[in-house]
Amino acid sequence: MSQDFGTSTPPAEVSPTQSDGAPLRQDSPRSISALGTGLGKRVVESGLSFVAFILLFAGFGIWLRGNFLNIDARLLDIHQNVPILLMSLAALTTLIAGAFDLSIAGVADLSCYLAVGLVVKQHFPFALIVVICIAVGLVIGFINGVLVERLHMNPFIATLAMGTLCEGVAAVYSGGVLINPSGGTAQLPKWFLDLGSYQHKAPEWLIAISLPVAAIAIFFALDHVHPQGWSQKRWIGAKLLLLGVLALLLVFVFRLSRWLSGTSWLILVLLIAALLLWLLFEYTTFGRQVRAIGSNREAATLVGLPVRRQVVKTFMLGGALAALAGIAFAATQGSASPGVADTALLPAFAGAFLSTVILSRGRFTVPGTIIGGIFVVWIGTALIIGGVSSNWTDVVNGVILIMAVGFATVMRRKA
Repeated sequence: MSQDFGTSTPPAEVSPTQSDGAPLRQDSPRSISALGTGLGKRVVESGLSFVAFILLFAGFGIWLRGNFLNIDARLLDIHQNVPILLMSLAALTTLIAGAFDLSIAGVADLSCYLAVGLVVKQHFPFALIVVICIAVGLVIGFINGVLVERLHMNPFIATLAMGTLCEGVAAVYSGGVLINPSGGTAQLPKWFLDLGSYQHKAPEWLIAISLPVAAIAIFFALDHVHPQGWSQKRWIGAKLLLLGVLALLLVFVFRLSRWLSGTSWLILVLLIAALLLWLLFEYTTFGRQVRAIGSNREAATLVGLPVRRQVVKTFMLGGALAALAGIAFAATQGSASPGVADTALLPAFAGAFLSTVILSRGRFTVPGTIIGGIFVVWIGTALIIGGVSSNWTDVVNGVILIMAVGFATVMRRKA
């Protein structure tokens, strides 16, 4: 995680000097050159993993050709893994605050069973069911936060136990069997099943609205590497030029229009959730305080930030996102099965940790989590298409997670 808060400040009296002992002016050629070198180093380190993944996918494309370089097939991969990507966002919320939440799989399991079971067994209105699922996630997150922050329990033990408890409740509620709406029972709403179907696409105009939002997000996100020696006018021009180049690549190289036309409703839900979470952590007081806590908890406490309360809120937010992931599992499967989210826990955390090395230098980010999660999905798909047994999927996810954590640790120390 980045040192956004509480970092030590270099002594003010120590300044760079030229070879003749005279102070080096901030706007001198050598100073600007040093700043440019530092900027280039930060950009290279931030984008190294992203470039490595692009090269890896290029290699898969050369090897597998049309079997892998198929936009519809890759969008289908994303659609089917939206629940896992939502779980990655759930894991991210507490990771930013410097904590772990291993209960997200159990919460997703329970939410999936409630989403289907409350229709089949209790005949509740589906809008009420969605509210109940999210409320359950919030309550479980609150309990996790109290156990960790108020009772000072180890977060691994507390959240692992709570996740197991959720799975136990789901098993008791369902009798440990599949709940599948049949002809003689109440059916899930058609719009909900359509939401989980890849065949139902979101309107292109609705997707296109997100493009300016994404461009604005990138525009402001680039300020993390703003060189101190550059004027604001010069930096704005550089960012606009970069966005122009990126737009040309997306339109003419990556065929952006094909991706937009193939976006399903469930993918759109994921993008909206990610956008709202990104805005929350980047542009609100709560988000800045959580990042400060995760960066240096002791310093955050010393300056009077409400550390415990804000960390509890991150657990609640993660619980709500995990519950949303369970609803998404119900939408994609049209049923609820035991342990539906268990195998998703490792790739979910892999995606969250990859955010620290994709377009970042050890800092957990929402865009990096989505991109990292998709990379994990596509690597597994490519290996299966290439003839590798699906039994190796967990091995690949484990290796990726270890590499991401190791690289993030190095980047954080260097930062």
